[in-house]
Amino acid sequence: MTENFASEISQRPSRVERWVGLCARHAALVVGGVVILAVAAAFYVATHFSLSSDTQNLLSMKLPYRQRAAAFDRLFEPQNDQIVMVIDGQTSELAEAAAAALEQKIAARTDLFRTVSRPEGGFFLREGLLYLPTAEVRKQMDQLVAAQPFLGPLAADPSLRGLMSTLSTAATGVSAGQAKLDQLATPIAALSSTIDAVRAGKPAWFSWSALLSNEPAGPATRRRLVLATPVLDFSHLESGSKASQFIRDTTDALRLDAAHGVAVKLTGPIPLQDEQFGSIARNAGAIAAVALAAILFMLWMAVRAPKLIGAILATMLIGLVAASAIGLLIFHKFNVISVAFIPLFVGLGIDFGIQFTVRFRTEFKPGRDLDAALRAAGAGMGRSLILAATAIAVGFLAFAPTAYLGVSQLGVIAGVGMFVAVALNLTFLPSLICLLRPDPAARAPISISLSRLDAMLLSHRRTVLGVAVAAAAASACLIPFLRFDFNPFHLENPRSQAVIAALELMHDPNLTPNSIDVVAPSLAAANSLAPKLQKLSDVAAVRTLSSFVPDDQAAKLASIADAAQLLGFSLDPIAVQPPPSDAQTIAALRATAADLRAAAAKGGPAAAGAKHLADDLGWLASAPPEARLRARTALIPGLDIVLAETRNALQAAPVTLQSLPPSLTHNWLTPSGVARLSIVPKGDANDNRVLSRFIEQVRTVAPEVTGESVGIYEGGKTIAWAFIEAGVLSFIAITLLLFIVLKRPRYVAITMAPIVLTGLLTLGTCVVIRQPLNYANIIALPLLFGIGVAFHIYFVMAWRNGAAHLLQSSLTRAIFFSALATATGFGSLWASQHPGTASMGELLMISLVFTLGSALLFQPALMGDPPSEKPT
Repeated sequence: MTENFASEISQRPSRVERWVGLCARHAALVVGGVVILAVAAAFYVATHFSLSSDTQNLLSMKLPYRQRAAAFDRLFEPQNDQIVMVIDGQTSELAEAAAAALEQKIAARTDLFRTVSRPEGGFFLREGLLYLPTAEVRKQMDQLVAAQPFLGPLAADPSLRGLMSTLSTAATGVSAGQAKLDQLATPIAALSSTIDAVRAGKPAWFSWSALLSNEPAGPATRRRLVLATPVLDFSHLESGSKASQFIRDTTDALRLDAAHGVAVKLTGPIPLQDEQFGSIARNAGAIAAVALAAILFMLWMAVRAPKLIGAILATMLIGLVAASAIGLLIFHKFNVISVAFIPLFVGLGIDFGIQFTVRFRTEFKPGRDLDAALRAAGAGMGRSLILAATAIAVGFLAFAPTAYLGVSQLGVIAGVGMFVAVALNLTFLPSLICLLRPDPAARAPISISLSRLDAMLLSHRRTVLGVAVAAAAASACLIPFLRFDFNPFHLENPRSQAVIAALELMHDPNLTPNSIDVVAPSLAAANSLAPKLQKLSDVAAVRTLSSFVPDDQAAKLASIADAAQLLGFSLDPIAVQPPPSDAQTIAALRATAADLRAAAAKGGPAAAGAKHLADDLGWLASAPPEARLRARTALIPGLDIVLAETRNALQAAPVTLQSLPPSLTHNWLTPSGVARLSIVPKGDANDNRVLSRFIEQVRTVAPEVTGESVGIYEGGKTIAWAFIEAGVLSFIAITLLLFIVLKRPRYVAITMAPIVLTGLLTLGTCVVIRQPLNYANIIALPLLFGIGVAFHIYFVMAWRNGAAHLLQSSLTRAIFFSALATATGFGSLWASQHPGTASMGELLMISLVFTLGSALLFQPALMGDPPSEKPT
């Protein structure tokens, strides 16, 4: 019958049977020896465990594009290890003050930061006007000259008193008929809005730059960036966490928050990477708890014996510790990919344990000797487990020669781990079962539904096989449409601060990180190449060092010089009045309120606004000192910044290649004369199609490209090719192994066909549901391949040895609950908030469904009745 596996065991005991019997006879010695070795391994792991979070070492440095990137980094300052602080202010003055304060604080911490800089600071604060169109420069100079009556008195008395004095002078001019009140409508409205906010107890902001330009400040003018290169600690999962935490603590200390009109967001390569690893680590505990609960439940359903569940888990944990120790001995430290051998080992280690113990439960009936049942389990499952473990190990080891070093290391550790797992399940597990002495199992009734399913599959073999072949063919037709999403940015949590800020920067061609760099032997060669690149349809802009020398400087400098001559004494008064007392401020407020009311009496569209501001000033004069302090905080610091920026900008001097600051020059031209070109894409740089087309088009003109976008693009191709290469190698190696063991092509084909079917169905389904392969979920494929190989080997080995009606056997029970344990355990990843982890869980669930279906439906129909000739 279905549970009669006597035909599987020859009259002479097999080596595995004798080995299991030997371990059972010396159970205490075996268990004690393994525990001692496990303790030693655990001590080694505890004292030598190391995890490198450096993602730069996950791909081979022998790859041409990585060598070009390394050469580029030796010439110019690398930008793939930066923290970018995006500072948005309610006014440009608030953003400027925040950026300057942050830069100063960060520059003082040389223990945490190697460099700090501001793209808009220093040189560009003085020469920035020269980079504007000539017409825009003239317009701004005209506006400054027109504002001279305001700027002069304010520069001499930058206080509420000075502001009120300036406003009184203008109002008096209106009353005298020398000016119109409508000319004051804009400053009156702006001041009223600010003081209204103070009066209502709300945050109050005032932008002098917007007032002087007579235009509302857009988001770009209210944004500043600070770039910092942190000192990284790759022994921590979040390598830049110390530097990032210092920045956050500093922003808190400086009160750079929404309540004070400023928002600071951290983005860039390091915060994005740290946020990704951090979110995975934060979810790891909950996911592990769900997975453990699911595994325990499925173990109970499979063996229904607490002692056996304990034995399986103990065997798996000891194997995990041993595999970890071996991995550290070989590689000295894990990387963020190779540490994934843990779920791989857990899933497959538990599968081996379930297979052995379920077979043992089948053999251990009331009245039968426990040792004999263990030997029978070893005889029945030993060769299958050894062959499955060897095949899985070969599949994992096929990743070793690939250029994807992260998965290469994973393959070696997981491959060696499979031999550890099968050795323990045929040595330690039977010995521990012998010591625990579980109760015999009652004979389980044959499932009527499984019996009917078994009969249906065998009687309709051609139909089942035809449906399977049709499904495989349809899936194969979909494979060309399968996408590999090479952009790691798409695996980030879209709601995270770093991702939101990065997306905002990507939409600005001047700030997008997805640019391409090209190295030219000289600046002249770079300048010659730039126009050719600029003509490409997918290129938005091309920059060289020469791009930082503005055009039409003579006309721009003439406009600036004229304004400087007119405003010189106004902006740089001989004497600046000392800060006023509160009484002086009150007097100035009341006087200005009276002058505004007198001006409003002239009538006109602006009269209502003038009366409103007069009321506000009257209230402010009568309010407590704290209200005037809040008004001063809203109005005067921004004035100081605008006055300083204006003085600086009016000192602009001709810009030449020689006058560019060294900090800028060094990023574009080496001392030996090697020059850099930076090419910016058109369109959405976060779109893979845009990025791919952009890179390939630039290569038609400059083949030796490098840069962040090239690294993303080429890295994705390297990873995809690594899995194709490993898949082909493992398929060939496993096929050869099966030929050696099974000896007949038919048996090999029957074993491998369901694996191919599962793979095609999984990839076809990914196309249908629009789930691309990516950096994260592609790592699930080795686990799925390993489980599929194991399940089909178990069935074929039993069938080859004469077992019939396998759906009704304990083997099917073991496979079913092993698959469910893995599916529910690792399928819990689907609930992760991290998109990459969730996609891995989704792919695991999809493939395990097809793996189980092909094992329980397609495999029996493919095998049919057992062969009449038994293997020797």
